[in-house]
Amino acid sequence: MKVWMRFGMAAVLSVSLAGAGCSSSGDESKDAENQGKDDPIVIMTNASTWDIPTEDGNPTQKYLEERFNVKFVNMRGNDENFKIKVASGEIPDIFPHNISEADMTNWARQGVIASISVDEIKQYMPTYVKEVEEIDPNAWDVGMIDGKNYGVPRIWLNGSYGFIPTYNGKWLKAIGYNEPPKTLEELEDVFTKFRNNDPDGNGKMDTYGMSGRGKDVRAQMFNSIYAAYGVNPYQFVLTDEGKVTWGGITDEAKEATKLLRKWYAAGLIDPEFMTDNGELIGQKWGSHKIGYMDNMMYHHLFGAQESDKTNGTFPVYGKGLIGPAGESLVMSNGALQVPLIFGKQVEEDDEKRIRILQMLEELTSVDEVYLRTVFGEEGVSYDLVDGAVVMKEPYASSADDARLMGYGGYYNPLVERDVSMWKYHFSKEKMEFREKVNEGMKTISDVLGPTSLESKGMYWATLITLQDEFYTKAIIENNDLDAAFQNFKDQWLKSGGQQVLDEAMKVYEARQQHK
Repeated sequence: MKVWMRFGMAAVLSVSLAGAGCSSSGDESKDAENQGKDDPIVIMTNASTWDIPTEDGNPTQKYLEERFNVKFVNMRGNDENFKIKVASGEIPDIFPHNISEADMTNWARQGVIASISVDEIKQYMPTYVKEVEEIDPNAWDVGMIDGKNYGVPRIWLNGSYGFIPTYNGKWLKAIGYNEPPKTLEELEDVFTKFRNNDPDGNGKMDTYGMSGRGKDVRAQMFNSIYAAYGVNPYQFVLTDEGKVTWGGITDEAKEATKLLRKWYAAGLIDPEFMTDNGELIGQKWGSHKIGYMDNMMYHHLFGAQESDKTNGTFPVYGKGLIGPAGESLVMSNGALQVPLIFGKQVEEDDEKRIRILQMLEELTSVDEVYLRTVFGEEGVSYDLVDGAVVMKEPYASSADDARLMGYGGYYNPLVERDVSMWKYHFSKEKMEFREKVNEGMKTISDVLGPTSLESKGMYWATLITLQDEFYTKAIIENNDLDAAFQNFKDQWLKSGGQQVLDEAMKVYEARQQHK
């Protein structure tokens, strides 16, 4: 056994449950007096492989150690060597926040990480759990493996928002539209006029409706069009019969592709969409080659406002387009993430486990603790301006200075995972913009979220290659699309797709049984 693990266990044996309370009782002096009677609980942490503190005993570490009567041992595993450390038996109490779903599942079945009951997490982290469940009631799904819960659920708050249909406002006015289109039929009319009616007034037929991320992120390619059919070809979806299937083999995806083929043949889609990426789409938007984007979320659009004004785009933000799905829908990456997980030894140590959960509750719900661990010291590393944090120099531009103070994600692995703390990250203007452009939006996302499937490890590379090739050709070719789609679907299922769907359905059913 590693030296740090022997030390941690010895320290923990002397700690009683009575001493496990934190300073949230309202009488901090009394809490401090009671905590001082016990030896600190030793917590081996590697909660981030990025924001690794430069020195032990840094100001953030000392602050938390005094507040919670704990002693941190900083493991400092990085992206390159953390898994090697775990394989050699160096298992932290708190794992990094960027663990993959495959690693989580493998470690759960190998007995490396701790299972913790949902009820216990709710007992000691009530405020945090309430916030998470309001964002996504399925937040517990990802950590449910073989009937047991592993870790504290984590969500990406921005992931709960969708991709905003965005139009060149100047072009809309030029073609006679005073508001953005609401339906696919209206969008087709807009695209036709963007292509044929010289919306930029240069006397040339050199403009297009839109392009797509054919080169880098296929899951976002023409996502607003597929969303109008209620599907994303690169996500798992639930059928009307309650069965899990893959979006790319659905009739809805086929019909959406037929429409895109029609638009491509009419010259409404930039023919370079197959080799375009997010950066190139942004350049074409700014240089007025395309008049529509659907690959940006609110935070991207907020940051682009000044450049849009400079290049004369005057963006107009629309809603999801109503199509065969019958309602306004936008595609979303989804808020679910791999949970915050803990070493197996935490499962077997009541005092340590409870103290960690209590600490995480305050790290996410007590303003003072959140500010101190995420941004450092007020007046030193940051100022509060109209309620939002503004970093001071040199901390605003130097990661090294942040690591010296220890603030960031190393001691607070739930940064930006609680809605109540967003007020510190965003200006009032940004929050108002977020609410305005997302108002009334209904999102669709992967029904499973991040999930490790053994069958994906065996077949996924082949299946994705098949799909990429089919969907690119399906848009630009002029063959029998119904027959080509059926051939693709049959091949996809025979090449391991059926095994993937069978396993996905088992996972979905198991999750439903534990709700």
